Amino acid sequence: MNWKEQLDKAVAAVKEAATSENAREIAGKAQTAALGLIEKVKTGALDAADAFVEANRDASSLSVRFLNADLTILSPAAGISVTRPDAATLVVDDGSGNGLVINAGADPAFVAETIGTVAKLSHNTFDLGQEDGVNVVVIKL
Repeated sequence: MNWKEQLDKAVAAVKEAATSENAREIAGKAQTAALGLIEKVKTGALDAADAFVEANRDASSLSVRFLNADLTILSPAAGISVTRPDAATLVVDDGSGNGLVINAGADPAFVAETIGTVAKLSHNTFDLGQEDGVNVVVIKL
């Protein structure tokens, strides 16, 4: 089997795994965790440090550490991307026109700009595309 066939086989296996019942179950748990965190933040039950710790408890969350930015994305939907357009900036984009521009070079890192429909739940917690309860971004300050 040549490298192209091996790659095609691996891609097919990943696609099959992503559509499996287990993947759907993990996605459901992640969304439930995100919605729970949103409620706790909205009611003031969590401060910035607690929100970050709570976000990192969910095994299905996406964590990124770059320069001074330490962020966790709860319930990452298909299409989420984290890019570095320049040396000290991270952009978190949900693929639907909602995103955060993070100045990772500052100490502490901070959200320099929001794009699209982004709800700021607290000073370190944001919900991209707030209508669906997915892609909740928590930044460690």
